[in-house]
Amino acid sequence: MNLSLYQRLSLALSLVFIAVAGMFYFWSQQVTEQLRFQSQQKLHLSLAANLARDNPLLQQGVYDQNALENLFHTLMVLGPAFEFYFLDPKGNILTDSADNSLVKREKVDINPILSLIKNQAPLPILGDDPRHQTRQKIFSAAPVFNGATLQGYLYVIVAGQQYDNVFNYNQLSQQFKMYMGLVGATMLFLFILMLGLFRYVTNPVRLLHRDMLAFIDNQFDVNNIDLTRWRDHDHNEIDQLGGMFVQLVEKISHQFNQLNKTDSQRRELLAHLSHDLRTPLASIVGYIETLSLDKGQLSEQQRNEFLQTVLRNATHLNQLIDQIFELAHLENGQVALDLESFNLAELLFDVIDKFRPIADKRRIVLSVKPEQCHKVVHCDIGKLERVLSNLLDNAIRHSEDNSEIIFQVDDINAHSCSLTVIDFGSGIKKQELPYIFEPRYRASNAVNDRVKHSGLGLAISKRLLTMMNINIRVKSELGKGSQFILQLPLN
Repeated sequence: MNLSLYQRLSLALSLVFIAVAGMFYFWSQQVTEQLRFQSQQKLHLSLAANLARDNPLLQQGVYDQNALENLFHTLMVLGPAFEFYFLDPKGNILTDSADNSLVKREKVDINPILSLIKNQAPLPILGDDPRHQTRQKIFSAAPVFNGATLQGYLYVIVAGQQYDNVFNYNQLSQQFKMYMGLVGATMLFLFILMLGLFRYVTNPVRLLHRDMLAFIDNQFDVNNIDLTRWRDHDHNEIDQLGGMFVQLVEKISHQFNQLNKTDSQRRELLAHLSHDLRTPLASIVGYIETLSLDKGQLSEQQRNEFLQTVLRNATHLNQLIDQIFELAHLENGQVALDLESFNLAELLFDVIDKFRPIADKRRIVLSVKPEQCHKVVHCDIGKLERVLSNLLDNAIRHSEDNSEIIFQVDDINAHSCSLTVIDFGSGIKKQELPYIFEPRYRASNAVNDRVKHSGLGLAISKRLLTMMNINIRVKSELGKGSQFILQLPLN
């Protein structure tokens, strides 16, 4: 049986209320009975003593069974609610006012009688009912003496069997109906009230469940569903849970969008890379086929030129494959950091020395400002060298001959410094700046580069800097050059 939270709470409330109502009913019956017994016993407490004192036969202490039977019969006619018994000093029943077939005991426990006579216990005091094997009832009792000799006890059951029969019938027919009607009306009112309260309490859970089903049915796309707006900074746990669900949905939706965007970029990247891979590969295959089909028609110079072309394309293909693998490792988080402290100027001069032959051929001046730089930075020296090499390679390719490229180091605060790679080359259009770090994006100023490249260098540099928690900014003006600014942590 599948029940909702609201239905389960309602069912639990009904069962609890029925149990409480039943316990209250039985408790009230016990209290009412105790009060009734106490009042009746207190009212008739001296009944047996008065009968013993006012009746000549009992007052003389003479025991005559026939006379007592006639006396008890007369008293029963006057008071049908009472039952009269004469007991010996040990509690044995000598005679009574009832038919002998109705008497189920031969003896009555004498201790309750003594407690009542001596006033040794609070009322009500219950004594044995001669008409039942185990039942006890309220009674009145008095000792009967003959002179100083105890003859026995006059034992009067105050609420006899006839009284119980009439009382129980009236109670069932009147009070019970009234009580049950009152309990039923109260139960119905409280039940309706609690159902409304449960509806109010469980309604946020129902709304949250509806949002979850809608989110799942909509294939985890939040754009086409209207989520419940939960109250912010509310102490209600359901509202807090709903707010966290909305945040979770927004996070999942953002991640799905990022995955879709990344997947689209991957497909686009693969399409571009496949073209870049095929171009040098086709060139290599073409020249090798030409060389293999040569029948002595090519001169030694042409043969060497073909081999040099094949070598250049093979080198370019190898660099492209290395960059693809490097980018894949960075995106998968398979690269570890090796942080250390080192002198920044030494690294800058090492990078310059690596590119100085290329720069000298084009008469491009490479410099560090200030020349006396003693900044000690803390990061991964190998990855920072890779980034600076990419930036310097890009700067050389986009610079004119007889120009200058500068590594500018400036103070920011006691914890960091800035390193700016400055060139005075072709520059980048303003609308293209947000995309230059995307894989395979090539700015319009790179279309006519004299040196082939894959377009992955800046993407790799950006990911390396992100791993080292280093910020990079770009300033550029078309035709006037570019500035790549890195904020490096000091030791």
